[in-house]
Amino acid sequence: MPYTVSLEKCNSYNQSEVEESVRKLIDNLGGISKFVRKNQKVLLKPNIVKGISPEACATTNPIVVEAVLKILKGQNCRVFVGDSPFADDEIDAMKICGIYEVCKKHGAEIAIFNKKANEKNKSGLVVKEFPLTSHFREVDAIINLPKLKTHSQLYFTGAVKNLYSMMPGPRRGFYHLKYSNMEYFANMLLDLYSLLRKKVVLNVMDGVYGMEGNGPCGGTAKFAGILSASSDANALDFVMCSLIGLDANNLPTLLYAKKRNDFMFDEEKIKIVGETLKDIKIRPFKEAQFSTLNMMPKFVNNFKEYIMKHKSELVY
Repeated sequence: MPYTVSLEKCNSYNQSEVEESVRKLIDNLGGISKFVRKNQKVLLKPNIVKGISPEACATTNPIVVEAVLKILKGQNCRVFVGDSPFADDEIDAMKICGIYEVCKKHGAEIAIFNKKANEKNKSGLVVKEFPLTSHFREVDAIINLPKLKTHSQLYFTGAVKNLYSMMPGPRRGFYHLKYSNMEYFANMLLDLYSLLRKKVVLNVMDGVYGMEGNGPCGGTAKFAGILSASSDANALDFVMCSLIGLDANNLPTLLYAKKRNDFMFDEEKIKIVGETLKDIKIRPFKEAQFSTLNMMPKFVNNFKEYIMKHKSELVY
């Protein structure tokens, strides 16, 4: 199947500039009505990995969230905004990263991921059932708002990886251990995306400033000057991974998406709209210096007592 990826330059987080770029980005794909109908309930899923200031560029910038939110309000949608930081309180994290204020300003509802609903995933290669936030069942559509970052475990964290925290809180932490083999971990993420994509209608990536080095939290902010969008998360990840100078063949989710019957991803079928690739110049991002995946055996040994004590809280 063909994939369309929309690209628009954006040189700062100036509100008017971001809003213009986001509108062009979505219009390039056919307009918001192609993805969301009027009066629908829509969940915005930014990257709120932890409570950290927007300047650190570890989280989706609140101005990007606001731009998408305003477009949805124009559709008279009931908008929810939420994520599940691994350790931090969600409300506190949203306040620190600036997204809470945006929600209150525009009447968006905070989606607390404190309740889970098990969703069967019979076609999954690794996981046959996921404990998702109950909001997955309650909304009509999901718009995924990832942040452009390199990643210490997965090489690159974009649209597919951002959906991982649709599983509430620390319960998903055990998957990092249980599926510590990269083949299993990548296919677990693809299993999750395969389940979610019936409602994930659009992915909009914040790449005005991204993070290079030891992401998702320990890297360095870096200017890229780009916003991007696609209905297909794998296609968006391929284009953005390539644009920042990384080898997309090293991204495990893409490697296995090419082999799986439920994806059969083919980068040759990607169509670029908006800005052309030749007109986008981004200084290459530094890769992560280490892989946390290789540290898993040591991690398990050091925290075995903690893991066993909280086993009932984790996804097993």
